[in-house]
Amino acid sequence: MFFSSPREAIAFFYVLVDLFCASIMGILLYTTLSDVERNNKRLHLLAVLVTVIIYCFADVIWMLAFSNMVIPCTQLSRYLTNIFTYTVMTFCSYTICRFFLSIWESVTSGVLPKKLRLFFIPFVFFIILTFTTPLTGLFFSINSIGMLLKGPLYSLYMAFMFGCIIIFAIISLVFYFKTQNDFAKEQYSFATIYAVPVLIGAYLHTKYWTLPSFAMGFTFATLIIYIFQMRDLVTIDSLTGINNRRQGERFFQEQIRRINEEPHSTIECLYLFMMDLNKFKSINDTYGHNEGDKALIATADVLKQACSHIYRKCIMSRFGGDEFVIGVVFTPEEANLLNEKIHDLIQKKNEELNAPYKISISIGYTYYKKEFKDFRTFLTHADKLMYEMKEIAHREAELEKKDEE
Repeated sequence: MFFSSPREAIAFFYVLVDLFCASIMGILLYTTLSDVERNNKRLHLLAVLVTVIIYCFADVIWMLAFSNMVIPCTQLSRYLTNIFTYTVMTFCSYTICRFFLSIWESVTSGVLPKKLRLFFIPFVFFIILTFTTPLTGLFFSINSIGMLLKGPLYSLYMAFMFGCIIIFAIISLVFYFKTQNDFAKEQYSFATIYAVPVLIGAYLHTKYWTLPSFAMGFTFATLIIYIFQMRDLVTIDSLTGINNRRQGERFFQEQIRRINEEPHSTIECLYLFMMDLNKFKSINDTYGHNEGDKALIATADVLKQACSHIYRKCIMSRFGGDEFVIGVVFTPEEANLLNEKIHDLIQKKNEELNAPYKISISIGYTYYKKEFKDFRTFLTHADKLMYEMKEIAHREAELEKKDEE
């Protein structure tokens, strides 16, 4: 293969790398779209994949104009290709930050400060700045021979685009060291690791414009996202969005191992809350399985809300069917309060739903004792207490029915 100049050779390999990165992202996009799973994180993963693919093609167009190979290197072509590239770059940064938030939401059960929802406003400002730069020159300008000149706000733009990712990564790292929840630790570590290749790629690209390291950094980071998302498929219950049985058992086994190895007991204990929906079969048989699913989702939402203040040291899991489990390190007083809070929130949820049926749950909870020795014995003990509460609830319901008659 022959090139008329070194510039053409550089441009050729630059475009080749971009197209290779786009093809990898395209494969991941196709497999993600083919999956029926559509939780919040996966939807934001789709957004990241789409924007990265668009960025790769924008980068290709930018290089073709810069190298004067296919697109003439004129002032107009350079303005248009740079505006397009920087606009897509802004969207990439936004979708990455929004993906960070979706990771945090999965850990905090959707409980995040409302002010975080306003973080998109600066991105809108920089998009407007990009489109108006031919008039203002604040971001960049193109001279008569097609060379890009940095404007007074160029450094601010770069600092914000990648500063956001750095800040989100640092916050994730802080959360990683604060939380006691293994699942949360995994998610926070992933968020921190993800930022590294993006930032390295961005730094190299700003330093060496003819190196397609930004696209490579995006691609490598998105591969990390995809791998972790695949891991989520075996840890998250697809209907309710909380942990599945496998992840719940993992939490308890890890905590029990730690407790069994400790020589002394502490004030706080490992509590297991075993919950079961009352008359769930009746809801399915009378109103259909769709309403049954709604009841399960509503119950999971109640548990998320009840545990929103303790998410860093607890786990919520759907153990199958209409059974839910909460594992948390608590004092006895806190355990009693959580039990009451769940029942109160169930009543409020029934008022909100205004469904033709009432959701009610029976809860059996106990703390781990070393004589249990393993998780199975611990679970059986809590399960027995739950069914005792279920019998009480059944008798109370029968009494209420007789009073009404």
